Amino acid sequence: MAGENKKWNKELLMSALFTFIVVILFISIYFIPVFAQTGKLGQNPTYPNLPQREQTPDYLLVGKVKVTVDPNSKEATLQFSTSTPTPNTRICFGVYNPQEEIKMPQYYLYANENSPEETTTHIVTLNLTQFEDPQYDIYNFTDNGGVISYRIEIYNPKKASSTFYEGRFRVDGNYNRIPCIIEGPFVDITKNDSAIISFETDMPTTPSVLLNNNATYAINVSDTHFEIPITNISQNTEYKYDIIINGVKDIKTYHFKTAPTSEDSNFRFVVMSDSGGGVGSGELGYAGGTVNYHTLNSFMLDAYNKGADFILFGGDLVNGYTTNSDDYRMQLEAWKYVSDKIGCYIPIYECMGNHEALMDIYEDGSKYGIDFDKQDDNGSKSSETIFAEEFVNPTDNFPENENTLAPSYKENAYYFDYGNTRFIVYNTNYWYSIRPEEFGGNLEGYVMDKQFEWIKKVLNDSKNDSSIKHIFILGHQPLFSNDGTLGPEYLIKRRYELWEAISQNSKVVAVLAGHEHNYNRMFITNETHLYPDNSTDANFTKPVWQITTGGAGAPLYGTEGMPWSEDIKHFYFGKNYCIIEIKGGNVYLKIIDVSGNVVDNCTLR
Repeated sequence: MAGENKKWNKELLMSALFTFIVVILFISIYFIPVFAQTGKLGQNPTYPNLPQREQTPDYLLVGKVKVTVDPNSKEATLQFSTSTPTPNTRICFGVYNPQEEIKMPQYYLYANENSPEETTTHIVTLNLTQFEDPQYDIYNFTDNGGVISYRIEIYNPKKASSTFYEGRFRVDGNYNRIPCIIEGPFVDITKNDSAIISFETDMPTTPSVLLNNNATYAINVSDTHFEIPITNISQNTEYKYDIIINGVKDIKTYHFKTAPTSEDSNFRFVVMSDSGGGVGSGELGYAGGTVNYHTLNSFMLDAYNKGADFILFGGDLVNGYTTNSDDYRMQLEAWKYVSDKIGCYIPIYECMGNHEALMDIYEDGSKYGIDFDKQDDNGSKSSETIFAEEFVNPTDNFPENENTLAPSYKENAYYFDYGNTRFIVYNTNYWYSIRPEEFGGNLEGYVMDKQFEWIKKVLNDSKNDSSIKHIFILGHQPLFSNDGTLGPEYLIKRRYELWEAISQNSKVVAVLAGHEHNYNRMFITNETHLYPDNSTDANFTKPVWQITTGGAGAPLYGTEGMPWSEDIKHFYFGKNYCIIEIKGGNVYLKIIDVSGNVVDNCTLR
């Protein structure tokens, strides 16, 4: 009996030892490499003791344009600076047509700079009395004055190309300069009982919003930036609104529509992404190359005319990648100047992309240097902070900061409900660092722990909410990229963990993305090949669409073979944007090209 016990104990010991070895091997294969890869990922950055590099490839117009108006001479003088000496500039100018639905600048006069040499300091004088000529005074400028739009055309010798910048100012009938809305107005965050009207003026004032020529909503503080809440209004209803500044109405009357109820959800929204400057000059590279004005403006007008109720913009609004805060802010403002033509009627919800990058770069001799997201300290602001200041997005629910020096997720990760549908916007480019494993911060494309847990919570909360029938998730970079790169193991692991959480909620219709400058539609299931060995993930419980639409102006490129490429149902190499229509429990998709043609359409649900 004793011998049998010894034999049994020996076998038990050998079994336990074998199990221990297997566990150690499993940890060494799957967890130690991931831990070794992550290194300082998520820790507060450790900055190298190296000189810093200035990088401002699109920064040509420096600072604000100074406008002065002399009532006696009836002349306006525009003064501005450029980052590099440029030849004489040209300014086209005109007044807006208040009868047009879309607030488009009307340029029919011009003035040339007269400098004997290339310079960084520019002064151009506009003769405003030309508006008194009967052939131009069709909007009664002689008696009432008006809003004057201008376009500064600048030739940049460093790029051997021309670009332009737009602005506006206002004078009364006596040629006195008066406050003017220079940015907006925008209608933001339309719910079924409220909205926000936001805009920027060129001098401090105390404006008000007049709704349907009846209710007045005012801010009793003199300022230049305004976000005016419109409350206690009816669901699924169109309202007209006027902005009154010092007793003077803005150019025209605008309108917006409130959201429908969950029970009566019939609406359409647009998804577009990647509008950074295209290859070329002029309208292809507006504001120094910041924005593809031509494509972005065309798509937004087309979306509005096709009845879009709002727009989701999936990041890479601008070229970005700058070390100068003024440059970064100017780029975002240039994008808003293009988009406010329809943003005054329908909301635009913006998402951060990798090009929304305001950086500190340390010079190590390499091509790109060692770059970090600029931090909120010593008077500077991060990419995320300035993004939140420039745009108006939901603020009532967002993830906690990832660390003590990490920026806030406020207005760059959020969700909102519209009718019977929930929209979750997350940030795939938060707290960027080029080598986070070595220096801290975060890897481009990696969803950090607190944002990951927040997404899961928002998804779980929707499961028991009977008013939510559909869910769409928007992030700049697709979780299943088709650009030929997989990334490190910890990035792949987190992407699959996130997709598992997404696929286990049957209300999720699609994950929307940009980043890749094309269009592709994929159907991700538990049979989708994830690795070159054709392995799958049984935890991808429910099939979910991934829709990538990155064609709003940036230079195009194709796709490269990935393990899941066979799941691409449609691919289009061309400028594009996406229309999704909700009809109760049904969901339909159309992809529109730059000519307004439908290049793909299908039923998503």
